[in-house]
Amino acid sequence: MPARRLPIKVRAVDFVVYNSSNMKRSKKFYSELFGLNRGGEYTSFWAEFATKPVTLCLCAPDKRSKWRGKTAIALAVDDVYEAVETLRKRGVKILMPAETTGVCHMAFIADPDGNRICLHQRKDGTAG
Repeated sequence: MPARRLPIKVRAVDFVVYNSSNMKRSKKFYSELFGLNRGGEYTSFWAEFATKPVTLCLCAPDKRSKWRGKTAIALAVDDVYEAVETLRKRGVKILMPAETTGVCHMAFIADPDGNRICLHQRKDGTAG
């Protein structure tokens, strides 16, 4: 009998990310129209709103960036690099291999319909 494949444990939903063609306009829209409080801004193309328990993120990558794509949900996992290798072996499409930023480890995969899923691991160990 073949070994049973264990699922990748999801700890929480960390964030939802939308792409923005104009970061200044998008930040103004969400903060002024909905009164959302700004969270972290880690690069010139990434902004967060403190919408606990799930953070709303905006991403404004250039047209050639591997960060560009449809809306994505970020699932917190224990080890992004291990999760990517497991999913690669199972034939899941890897859109962006695991990489490390100043505050986290992340990768993007696609579900069977092409929807983006971010695998996310905060360096401080928190989730959600």
